[in-house]
Amino acid sequence: MEAEEWDQWRNNPVTTWVMAALKKSSEAQRRAWVDASWEGGVADPLLLNELRTRADAYAAMSEVTFEGLKEIHDSTD
Repeated sequence: MEAEEWDQWRNNPVTTWVMAALKKSSEAQRRAWVDASWEGGVADPLLLNELRTRADAYAAMSEVTFEGLKEIHDSTD
């Protein structure tokens, strides 16, 4: 894949829609923690870790770059 193809894919309305959903999902994890801890009085560190991990994964997927993926594909490991 070339950078031009990547740009076309990233700017495609479907891709934009999916990436927006991933960002919203990331934010939903933070809100879930606020609901559980602040509103619900549950400060479970395992829940916090799980929600942070999910939020980070959703955010990373929505922020992926061509260069980052190319580096992964070009690695010899």
